[in-house]
Amino acid sequence: MPREAKLFERFKGSPAKALLKLTGNIPPNWIDRAREARKSREGDLAKAMQRLQNLQVNRPRAAAAIKASQAEVKVLLQDWQTSYQKECFYNGLRVLLELSRDGKSER
Repeated sequence: MPREAKLFERFKGSPAKALLKLTGNIPPNWIDRAREARKSREGDLAKAMQRLQNLQVNRPRAAAAIKASQAEVKVLLQDWQTSYQKECFYNGLRVLLELSRDGKSER
């Protein structure tokens, strides 16, 4: 069962706000897991987008099928976007922590 992104949700995806309250560290594996989660969703998203495009080209009058396919793509896009925002949040927070400690970042 995946771990909830409590840190991401608490600060509404803003690494600048999280930096002021965070006293710990962001392990590199958090960023890696967020990237893997996003990348694992890309295959399903690509298939759904191709299905929608094929429906629009080959069956333009199939309104119900197109509408259902659009809804599926929308859900998958929102899920992918959330994963992308989490990845950016953890990456940005890690960079800000490195800057506050060393005055420079590796990324």
